Amino acid sequence: MPISFGPLREHMKKNKVSYYFLANQGIDNRTIDRLRHDKAITTTTLNKLCSILNCQPGELIRYDPDPEPDAESGCRKQGTL
Repeated sequence: MPISFGPLREHMKKNKVSYYFLANQGIDNRTIDRLRHDKAITTTTLNKLCSILNCQPGELIRYDPDPEPDAESGCRKQGTL
């Protein structure tokens, strides 16, 4: 997945914020599951998370591009942009 919510999970751990807390703040259980599994969320949800956690979007998401396919084998190279 190109978009990772790893920074969100790190932010939550560092600040001792639980998924239960997010649920009590109005984040839907399905959305919490999407966050846990690095699935897409809406910008409205991202806005709500930033408001709840008092942070900027860049503190919650990271872009990890898919590796480029190798020209000879068609397989994707690891660790390349």
